[in-house]
Amino acid sequence: MELRPLDASHDSLLTSLQQQEDVWEFIGTLPVSARDRSNHVFAVMDGHAALGFAGLVRSRAAGADDFELLCAMRSEVQQRGVARQACQLVLDWAFKTEKLERVIACIDQSNHPARTIADKIGMKELAIQERGAPPSNRIVYVKYRDKR
Repeated sequence: MELRPLDASHDSLLTSLQQQEDVWEFIGTLPVSARDRSNHVFAVMDGHAALGFAGLVRSRAAGADDFELLCAMRSEVQQRGVARQACQLVLDWAFKTEKLERVIACIDQSNHPARTIADKIGMKELAIQERGAPPSNRIVYVKYRDKR
């Protein structure tokens, strides 16, 4: 599995993911353009097959100018550890290549699979985000770069 920068050739991937309710139910709409240069969003590929997307988008959900981890995989590859692998690849890239100090994830309290992935990749609960319209009841997770 590898990450490739998301570009116009991946528009059909994003459209197909939006049409799969079990994929998109917790995402809604992307908060900003996935291809905005200030964000870092990737197509998750297995050879020539696009499995989904994962990446980092600018977010103030934790009260600072952070990058938030987002991930969505096709229905047919869920439950295989693909999302966890993709999220780990994005975190590795964020800390090793971009030298970010921390990455956050805002996960709906009822999205147990995403919360499990956050735990498995070493993210820790930071706060419950109850503001927004409508109130989101999302948990903000955080992972800091190792200082080794």
